[in-house]
Amino acid sequence: MEELLAGIWQDVLGISEVGVSDNFFSLGGDSIKGIQMASRLNQHGWKLEMKDLFQHPTIEELTQYVERAEGKQADQGPVEGEVILTPIQRWFFEKNFTNKHHWNQSVMLHSAKGFDPERVEKTLQALIEHHDALRMVYREENGDIIQSYKRIDECEVSFEIVDLYGSDEDMLKSQIKVLADSLQSSLDLQNGPLLKGELYRTEAGDHLLIAVHHLVVDGVSWRILLEDFASGYVQTENEEKIVFPQKTNSFKDWAEELAAFSQSAHLLQQAEYWAQIDAEEVSAVPKDDETEERIVKHTSSVICELNEEDTKHLLTDVHQPYGTEINDILLSALGLTMKEWTDGVKIGINLEGHGREDIIPNVNISRTVGWFTAQYPVVLDISETDVSAVIKAVKENLRRVPDKGVGYGILRYFTEQAGAQGFTPEISFNYLGQFDSEVKTDFFEPSAFDMGRQVSEESEALYALSFSGMIRNGRFVLSCSYNEKEYERATVEAQMERFKENLLLIIRHCTEKEDKEFTPSDFSAGDLEMDEMGDIFDMLEENLK
Repeated sequence: MEELLAGIWQDVLGISEVGVSDNFFSLGGDSIKGIQMASRLNQHGWKLEMKDLFQHPTIEELTQYVERAEGKQADQGPVEGEVILTPIQRWFFEKNFTNKHHWNQSVMLHSAKGFDPERVEKTLQALIEHHDALRMVYREENGDIIQSYKRIDECEVSFEIVDLYGSDEDMLKSQIKVLADSLQSSLDLQNGPLLKGELYRTEAGDHLLIAVHHLVVDGVSWRILLEDFASGYVQTENEEKIVFPQKTNSFKDWAEELAAFSQSAHLLQQAEYWAQIDAEEVSAVPKDDETEERIVKHTSSVICELNEEDTKHLLTDVHQPYGTEINDILLSALGLTMKEWTDGVKIGINLEGHGREDIIPNVNISRTVGWFTAQYPVVLDISETDVSAVIKAVKENLRRVPDKGVGYGILRYFTEQAGAQGFTPEISFNYLGQFDSEVKTDFFEPSAFDMGRQVSEESEALYALSFSGMIRNGRFVLSCSYNEKEYERATVEAQMERFKENLLLIIRHCTEKEDKEFTPSDFSAGDLEMDEMGDIFDMLEENLK
């Protein structure tokens, strides 16, 4: 079991050596990498709950929590029929975005040797047939949105080949931008398909754009799709039948289980917590100007990034002293930045999590494509100024969120306990994780060309400031989207520079700190306060003298 886990960790984390006492999170793991690890374990006939990984993050501890995957195997046939809308999908339709057909996620891949168009088309078709959510369509009936699967025989992949030989670099950029914009705006929720591909052929290799409507895909889904695309494409070289790893439970299964879970005592107990969060008064975010509307065409973005060495620290040894995860560190830096800017200590943020939490027994969605995201508000209390105290306070703040926030949307959209109406933070934050290993394989890498507008220009933008972070080419990159009618670019640039300074300050502090400090969430005493815990450690220290 130790050998199996070590091999999977090496594969998922992209490292050559793993020791049984190495900490998963100190090696660069995060919750999304944890899902990928669970998926690979499942393919070997074993299962692991994520809570056990978080509580026992070394191989020597973890082996006793790995169990035989003896539950009922997911149906491997095509899923058909209607599907209950999940909380995040209900949120999407509730917002009634202008041009909701054009609200996508996409990737553009480059192959220096060129793609074989026939093999690409065959692989994309196999993806649509295997991953049922890609066959989803939406119709309106008596004011309700009905989500259903199209039959496989009704789904032929939409794939075009565009010959751009003979164009110079500048012409290629503008041509691909126009073509990509056109593809992105062409998806149709009612008739499908919700996945389209386009291959741009050039002298310097080929660029493959794959666009998928966000209603049926998310960050974890993309990792599954890219891994399967790479595997399927290789299989087509020998004219083999494409075989993907076995399906886990369908999106339809998950939606039905969520509806049942919404009536559970476990979930209903969380209503009071979320009502308290909704009642919080948070610091207002300063604006340069006021505006009546926030529209995508008025948004711009500022990017800051860390170098490779600081990124490596952020992913690994920064977590040793306080037992943190990457979100704890990033939100500590953001909290400090907002505190300095707003002169307030209560910072309201809309957080996005992957939403694939272990809340429903015997349902495995580790290889299921769909939109699972959980959105929920947090209020960070940054009343401390000492870096150590801020990190510990943010860590405890996030650990107190029940089930990593997945219950907020379920309560709001599936029950009458919808206290979650009054509080909409003006800031959103989403850490998307590491994509390097998924988009860089032996035969493709990320394309440098523009993927086109993923969301309609006329669509509404919901937040004053929207932060999105990821690891790209070995570097942590944070993008901040803002409305040009609300902010001068220089204002946002100044805050992003401040964020980077705070993040580097935290990284330096953590990498130089030699001793480990525990917080209440490291133990089972959930109602223990930080100062009480300090008293306990002081007493222990006295007794040891």
